[in-house]
Amino acid sequence: MSTTLWPGREQAWQLLNRYTKNPSLIKHALAVEAVMQALAERYGEDPDLYARVGLLHDFDYEAFPEIGEHTIQGGRILAEEGFPDLIVEAIRSHVNENGIPRDTLLKRAIYAADELTGFIVAATLVRPNKSLSELTPKSVIKKLKDKSFAKGVNRNDVYQGAEGLGIELDELIQFIINALIPHAEALGLNP
Repeated sequence: MSTTLWPGREQAWQLLNRYTKNPSLIKHALAVEAVMQALAERYGEDPDLYARVGLLHDFDYEAFPEIGEHTIQGGRILAEEGFPDLIVEAIRSHVNENGIPRDTLLKRAIYAADELTGFIVAATLVRPNKSLSELTPKSVIKKLKDKSFAKGVNRNDVYQGAEGLGIELDELIQFIINALIPHAEALGLNP
């Protein structure tokens, strides 16, 4: 799909900032955008499309955090803003409660990227140097097993996300770390 058929990054960025004021949620959107772009490149898909889904996947969360509202209200807004069903459905699919089958690589990618990217950032922020390059898959997996760390992250989503992409969890963790390193400064992390 050509990116000329749907709104560009600047419009997506403005939309994100219109609905999201929390700096941590903005950084999460930027992190998932970077990971989605990297996943698109890995699989030979459209990096702009994947990046747009990553940037906007939670844009409505602050305004509509309730299950049954998050991504549903956002989907309506996205459609009104000129985003195609392809993007709207991919974003809606990352929420389990919506019951949308993850029957495309785009849908499986956003599901895999969302929770694990947030978890990796959280694991980096508790390190003394806040350095992504010092983080290892082993240390992230150890944190995943610690139920008291980042309690809001659904561990099943993390495991199922990697499985849906057909990637071993440790390989996906390293891939995400590598995708985030060039964006570390913007995310408040050290490379």
